[in-house]
Parts: sequence; C-alpha cells; structure tokens
Amino acid sequence: MSFIIVVYTNEGIVMASDSRTTYTTTKTLDDGTKEKQIGVQITDSTNKIFLCNKFVGLSTCGTASINGMPISGYIEKFIATSFNEDSSVEDVANNILQYFTAIEPSLNTNFIVAGYNKATSNPSISRVYVASKEIIPVKNPNNPGVVWDGEADILKRLVKDVSLKNQDGTYSDLDMFPIGYNYFTLQDAIDFAEYAVDVTIKTMFFQDRVKTVGGPIDILAIKPSGAVWIKRKELHA
Repeated sequence: MSFIIVVYTNEGIVMASDSRTTYTTTKTLDDGTKEKQIGVQITDSTNKIFLCNKFVGLSTCGTASINGMPISGYIEKFIATSFNEDSSVEDVANNILQYFTAIEPSLNTNFIVAGYNKATSNPSISRVYVASKEIIPVKNPNNPGVVWDGEADILKRLVKDVSLKNQDGTYSDLDMFPIGYNYFTLQDAIDFAEYAVDVTIKTMFFQDRVKTVGGPIDILAIKPSGAVWIKRKELHA
C-alpha cells in the first residue's frame, strides 16, 4: 500500500507521498496448500507522484504492479504519449481511467489528479478508482482542504474526532482542535503534507503491522503559474 495526500490552498496545491512498495507472493507448500507471503519484497525507491505537464500532477496508491512489473513504468509511458501542455485535470483523470481499464479492468489502484486548468487557471482535483470505474471530483477546490488515500488510519486518529471507550461501554470524546486549512499559506501546506507522510512512516515503524509506508518523501507544489518539485528522489550510482 502507500500513503498519498493532497493539500489545497488559495495559493496552490501540494502533493506528497512515501516511496515504499511491498510485494506479496503466494507459495505452494508440500501438502498443496497455498501460503500468502506478505511483504517478501520491498523497495523504497518507488515514484508515486508524477508531473503530467506544467500544471497537472497525479499520485497513486494501491496495487503497485501489473504483470509482475512496477506500475510506475506504465504511468511514465502513459504520460509520455497522452498529454500536452494544454491537457486539463479532467483530461488526465478520464484518460488514465481508460488507459488502465484497458490493461487490467479489476486493477485495485487509485489515483488523485490535481492541478490547474491552463485556460482558466482554476484549480481542479479528482479521485480516480480503476476497479470501480469511478471519477470523483472534489466539489469545491477553491475552498482550502485536504484529501488523502492509502494507509490513512494513523493520520485520521490525529486530525479527526476521536473518542475513548470507557469501562462501562460508553464513549468519551477527546478535546478536538480543528486544523485551519483556510489559513494555510503554500509553505504551510508543504509542511503539513510532509508531516502527514512522515508521522505515518514513523508511527507505523513501531506498530505490529506490515511496514507498507516508508522511504523518502516526495513533494510536488503546483501553482497557477506552474509546478515545482520541493523534494524528489533522484537516480544515483
């Protein structure tokens, strides 16, 4: 799995993700039974955020391989052959759904497509679900907020209403201090996006669970004037 997040403000949009991919295999035992081996192969160099053109980015989580090969290669080919500088968020969302539906209709992979439509400079964000063939736009991206996907249970406990179960079975609400996304500058959005991925990685490290979120954090900022990488893995020897 993964953790991806998009924070949108009136100054711009920030996309962040981790870099870990865990692969699961099925082994046939001597007695013929099948045993699922979770996380037998791990890489911390997976790209999960992609820049489609100067104004539109996409991030991905869920199933990370097709035909035994990383999905990132398919996404790179898709971007190289499907878009130009005038392509909109809606173009990317519709085309990526068609592209992966044609390859693997039941693919359990999700995308968040975000950016600005060049002709109008209006922000747009859409969630794309390949398996269910759904595209769900964020209703009002001019109203600052956040969307995420993947292993989000850790962040939800930190930023959503939480109650503690008492011994008698009743629940007591903890004090809730909302996050003022509407006050965020673009730098605040960058800081929050990095925090959200980082706290997920560090908390999961200590939990008794498969470490499906990890590795370097990539961050892409998109403004009406264009996109800039804040943090990005580089190839190296």
